[in-house]
Amino acid sequence: MFLVVSFITTIFMIFAQDAHAIRVSLRRVVFEGPKKSEVLTIINTTATEQTYRLGWRKYKMHEDKSLRAVEEGQDDGAVPWADKLVRFAPQRIKVPAGGSQQIRILLRRPKNIEDGEYRSHLWIVTESKPDQFKLTQQADGQQAVKLAIQPAISLPIFVRIGKLSAETSISNAKMNKTNEGLNVKLSLNRDGDKSIYGDFDFVCTDGGKNIVMKQVRGIAVYTEIPRRNLSFDIPYSETKLKSCSAMDVVFRADVDDPVHKGAVLAQTSVRL
Repeated sequence: MFLVVSFITTIFMIFAQDAHAIRVSLRRVVFEGPKKSEVLTIINTTATEQTYRLGWRKYKMHEDKSLRAVEEGQDDGAVPWADKLVRFAPQRIKVPAGGSQQIRILLRRPKNIEDGEYRSHLWIVTESKPDQFKLTQQADGQQAVKLAIQPAISLPIFVRIGKLSAETSISNAKMNKTNEGLNVKLSLNRDGDKSIYGDFDFVCTDGGKNIVMKQVRGIAVYTEIPRRNLSFDIPYSETKLKSCSAMDVVFRADVDDPVHKGAVLAQTSVRL
């Protein structure tokens, strides 16, 4: 990926991705009902041994800009945190090249805890430091800066106490043509006392055949907000699809959702 930056000469920044990749076996951990433990597997996909550190982070969701870190002294109490209820071990691991390591996550449910959804994020980061910036000369005479980013993963941990529920709907959906294809804007609404999360399918019908134009994974609305305002660009090829004046937008629960298990939570149709 190239980002053009204007100085005296044109410089390209090359972002080195997957240099020290982290893969995990779960998207999230949900403690609900009698469940008291979970096992998370961390996978080292690199060619060298990696050391990973694990800790807690607090994030608050916003309607237009997704998650933002909650810094010390900035907690407004909108989110009941789960880090006091959950323990994990080990907190630092070494994983050989191509290997994996399991992390045990345990719920410690105190007596007389109030009903509700508690959430914190498990932060996993490699201790390997990214390379220094490297300035290189390209074949066309331009210079490029190689920028390596220290990778980390944030994994939401939910603790749900009591009988919680949520209703999901889609509103304000609009579709427009762009130079690259289509753009769909919408609001994903949540009503209730627990978070929703799942995947979007954007489906056109051409000649009686349903064609999935785009799939977007891992969209959530957490309990501190009632909606997310979202925008999706959808590649559109005239040769692939003769006409897409109408599109079905389908939001499905995650297949690992302990209650809904991939069921359709909300859907709507949009037209040009």
